[in-house]
Amino acid sequence: MKYQEISVVIPCYKESEVIAANIMTVHRYLLERFERYEIIVVTDGSPDGTPDIVEQFIKDHPEVSLTHIRFAVNRGKGAAVKAGVLAAKDNPILFIDADLTIPIDELDEFMSVLNQSESDIVIASRLAPGARLEEPSPWYRVLTARGFHLLQILILGGFEFSDTQCGFKLFNRTVAKDLFGKITIRRFAFDAELLFIARKRQYRVAILPVLIRKDTRNTNVRVVHDSINMLFALIRIRWNNLAGRYDKKRIRTKK
Repeated sequence: MKYQEISVVIPCYKESEVIAANIMTVHRYLLERFERYEIIVVTDGSPDGTPDIVEQFIKDHPEVSLTHIRFAVNRGKGAAVKAGVLAAKDNPILFIDADLTIPIDELDEFMSVLNQSESDIVIASRLAPGARLEEPSPWYRVLTARGFHLLQILILGGFEFSDTQCGFKLFNRTVAKDLFGKITIRRFAFDAELLFIARKRQYRVAILPVLIRKDTRNTNVRVVHDSINMLFALIRIRWNNLAGRYDKKRIRTKK
């Protein structure tokens, strides 16, 4: 089956080793399955030459429908994804991690669920039944993820999303524009804010298991530093909600 269109947002920070090859992988996949597509790469103040590699890729591959948004300084993953989503023109909108540890091929199932169900959003989860990991996650990552989920429940109240941080999420375009227009968190906890607002607006969220490939490179996540940032981000989400920052009548969408 060939779909009509899609926008794919790829936030990048220190991805010089893989970004050119992974953009081409995404392009080839989309070319086979969509009549029209756009790839939006947002380089988030990368100090390793990632922006220059993306610019060179655009020059070398004019056949690829690629837009580059370049931040002069690092603003955070949430800010990068937000910029890409708000610039997206097609429907639906997917955002994925630049390392493709979740393969772009997983999109087949996500498109099917978005089109054939009543869902507004389809998110990946490493903890959902059926998820496959090429290599077990390090103990400190598991501990951090479990701890973050517990904090979400305690601070946000009955938060049912056990894996908010998985970098593969597909949105109806109208819903994406609504949600990303409201988020305030600029770094890793933006996913939690996004899903908190989605729940508050009563958007319908489907959760799918995915394959997680092994990535042998050093991670951009700093466990202790980012955990502290996430704690304060959750408190900020709670405060925003109490202050009415997220209040708005839900937008109903048609498939």
